[in-house]
Amino acid sequence: MSRSLIKRTIIFSALLFGILPKYYVAAKQHPYEVLGNEVFQSRKDQNFNQFFQNSVFSLKERDFKKFLFNIRNQEIRNQMTEFHMVPLPDGITSAQKKWEIVFAHNWRKEWRHLATSTPSKIKSESFHPILTAANEYGLQWKTVSLYSVHVLLPITWKNGRFEVKRDRDLQERNSDDRKLFFDRNIFYRLRPDDSTYSKSFMIGIKNEDSESIYKEGIMGNRSGQGDILLKFSEKTPSVLYYFCPDQKSAGGEISIIDSQDSEKPNQRHNLLITISFGNPEKFFQILLKEVMIVEGNALFFDQPQWLGEVEKPDFLEI
Repeated sequence: MSRSLIKRTIIFSALLFGILPKYYVAAKQHPYEVLGNEVFQSRKDQNFNQFFQNSVFSLKERDFKKFLFNIRNQEIRNQMTEFHMVPLPDGITSAQKKWEIVFAHNWRKEWRHLATSTPSKIKSESFHPILTAANEYGLQWKTVSLYSVHVLLPITWKNGRFEVKRDRDLQERNSDDRKLFFDRNIFYRLRPDDSTYSKSFMIGIKNEDSESIYKEGIMGNRSGQGDILLKFSEKTPSVLYYFCPDQKSAGGEISIIDSQDSEKPNQRHNLLITISFGNPEKFFQILLKEVMIVEGNALFFDQPQWLGEVEKPDFLEI
């Protein structure tokens, strides 16, 4: 998959999955976890069709059009608007009306870009390379086990505040640029980079109140070093806050939502799939890029990346 194609594909990442339910999702099994298991199993069985059906490239034109039009992701809408070269008619002030015009002029172009990634191209550029890379470590897939599926959220420090990988809700819904959206019943791995050195990332019940630290289902909260692991449940409050106890205005609100909530925005996430093999046990990781949930299901649309061997990752016991 070419680099330019990947950049273009990001525009319609929102369309992922949800078109025709492919499997039943149990109440407590998050769609990301289902997807991680499906992709792992496709590697284990060397089943390309299973891999392909869990990607954005398996969509049909009608489904692509429907879900792109209804996407609740301000970044994706903005990206498509930037490619819209025809001036908008005078007097159009509604964000929805503007989107309807941009969409009508551009959706076929996005579909044609998507359609250029044929199954044979996906197989040669996305499926086989990871199998080849894994074989260099001597992995025997029949005895490889799935260790974990985590949402990986990079954190950096910029302009005096934390920047966490996120997408905004639509502007007409009064989208807060600083708000983070977390689903219940899925593991998140927040990974601060070197720029956050000496800046503790804290999650609490009250904003900028170090006495209100929230501990349930979180490991590494306020530690100031290493990954922060969390998994929110039905008992978690619907609103929490992230902040730095030593820096004012460094964070924002966290909205805790159900994965099946039809009113939530479409977020693009990366999934970190950890597998184990051998005796003594060794651990390896695959990064499944740009995953989204639409109508209760999940797909990936970007080229997965083999990360190689890693130390045994910390795991949050729930």
